[in-house]
Amino acid sequence: MISVDAGEFWVFFVLIAVLITGLVAGFLPQTEGTRLALLAWQQLLFIVGGTLGARKEVFHRPDGKTLAGGLISGIGLYVVNTVLGLISVWVALEVLGSAMVQNLTMFERAGVEALLASNKPLTFFGMVFLLTLVAPIGEELFFRGLLVDLWKDRMGTKRAIFLAALVFALLHFYVLQFIPVLIAGILLGILFVRSENVFVPIIAHATVNSLVLFFWFLGL
Repeated sequence: MISVDAGEFWVFFVLIAVLITGLVAGFLPQTEGTRLALLAWQQLLFIVGGTLGARKEVFHRPDGKTLAGGLISGIGLYVVNTVLGLISVWVALEVLGSAMVQNLTMFERAGVEALLASNKPLTFFGMVFLLTLVAPIGEELFFRGLLVDLWKDRMGTKRAIFLAALVFALLHFYVLQFIPVLIAGILLGILFVRSENVFVPIIAHATVNSLVLFFWFLGL
């Protein structure tokens, strides 16, 4: 009889649930409310899976050092991500041409930016809340707190960090920004392993998303 621990169960459950959600989404009306609800549902899956599947040892109450480390790491990660994003676009322009890059950029930004540009307060503030708080918590609990911690004992730390980052990047469904998201996932994994505290990558991730939103509002 095959023994499956809680962590393995929640990894399987969440990944299958996310895939099913993606399939079902194709048959639903593409309204602002539907898209926001689907994003919220996905993050809820990550939060539940990460919370119930991760070891208690990865949860340490945040203190001043944790907060400072997460904030500083987040600022650095934002800079790295921005530079890699620009390089990715430049390479894509050379390889694919401006028309294809423009289409891919519009595709990658359409969902999030459309919700942020909504004139409905509930949609707008709901999206801001998701990006700055819910997504960092959900994604770090699942991808770092659960996946990296679970897999590092089975395949080694480096492979666990990379594989978790790869799944993280694939589930964002980006083309142009795939490499920047992959690298971000790797760096967040390193933060988690070094700190042994899932709150450090959560704070770093929240800092990155908040900076992205801040500069988006400024039109930069």
